[in-house]
Amino acid sequence: MNFKELALKRESCRDYSDASVSHELLEEIIATACLSPSACNSQPWKLIAAEGETAALLRPLVQACGRNKFAVNVPAFVAICETKAKLLPGVREDNQYFAQMDVGMVTLMLTLAASDAGLSTCILGCFNEEKIKEVLEIPNDAVLRLVVAVGYGKTDEPRKKVRKSANDVRSFNRW
Repeated sequence: MNFKELALKRESCRDYSDASVSHELLEEIIATACLSPSACNSQPWKLIAAEGETAALLRPLVQACGRNKFAVNVPAFVAICETKAKLLPGVREDNQYFAQMDVGMVTLMLTLAASDAGLSTCILGCFNEEKIKEVLEIPNDAVLRLVVAVGYGKTDEPRKKVRKSANDVRSFNRW
């Protein structure tokens, strides 16, 4: 499929089948995600896959805020941690948060790679960070930014995309 078709296919799935995701497929989508660009090529992230019994331990932890009830059927998760960015001397750091932008890009790459492989995802920002870090043995100096649910949606048909009007989100400036 072309890129626009892939973008239209990717969505936040909230209805997963009970089919498991193979370890090899998880490895493949994570490897693809890690091709994401980053400031000064610092790659300030660590992606940690949770499958099998570990995924079962994470399910209630991503539901801790009373949200993400659909996660009860999710067979795998990828925790996305922000690590210290190593920028080149002279790179502007005053109000640019490159590592956070880089984490956003690697997350997008992960979700697109998953969609391309026939998987569904949902980016989760509400979870019990302390307990997830404990289960996944994430060091204290790493910030757990997001957890991505990964599995097979019960349907292959994506929902219609609802977006703001073009005038609300873009403009063109000609000189």
